[in-house]
Parts: sequence; structure tokens; C-alpha cells
Amino acid sequence: MSSTRNATPHASDVTSDGAAWLASAGAYPRSTLALWEERPEAPVVLPCGSAFDVVSAPAIFGRRMLDRLWDDGPGSGPVAEFRGRMLLFAAPGTAQRLPSLLDWEEWSARGREGGRTGAVPP
Repeated sequence: MSSTRNATPHASDVTSDGAAWLASAGAYPRSTLALWEERPEAPVVLPCGSAFDVVSAPAIFGRRMLDRLWDDGPGSGPVAEFRGRMLLFAAPGTAQRLPSLLDWEEWSARGREGGRTGAVPP
């Protein structure tokens, strides 16, 4: 991500450490890095759960999460947008812990009687 929040992100904005982290999830990280060096915008399918999780949220909700993360400064991790959804890349286990993380951040959806109505929009 570039240093300015409103700039359009570009593949060349990814740091070498960030690219290495993403590539580490694949079976052939060095090949993936070589491909990205030659063609920075080349798509690659990477499995989730080993090096990172991806939390998929509606774009508006995802943008709110990203804005809140950016309030603490840059370095929130890579994000992507696909078909109206924001994909936030995070440490492994984040997706499983998301409901409790949302509670901790006071973002959970609670009913009027304190009952849980759902933590993450579909």
C-alpha cells in the first residue's frame, strides 16, 4: 500500500517483505517471487490458513475496519477488493478469532437484550 491513504494501490507498492510473506503461503515461493518480479500484476492463487488468513467483508464494513486500523498508522497488512467485498489479509487464526476480536473492538452486533445477532455481515 502506498504511503498516502487515498492513492490508488498498485502492485509495485508492495514491499519486498510483504511479497515474500504472501509468496510463503504457496508451494513454490521463489517461483512466485520471480514471477512477480517479472510481472508485478500477475495473479497467483495462494492457499489461506498457513501464512495468512483472509477475512472477507462487505466493502463498506471492510473499509470501516481498514480506516480504524489506519488510525493507528500504516502497516495494517495487504487488502484486496473483489466483487464488492474487501479482503483483509491477516495472521493465521484471525478468521477463527474474528467474533471475539469484534467484541473486543466493540463492533459486534448485539440485540437490544444483549443477545448476539451476528458478528460479521455475510
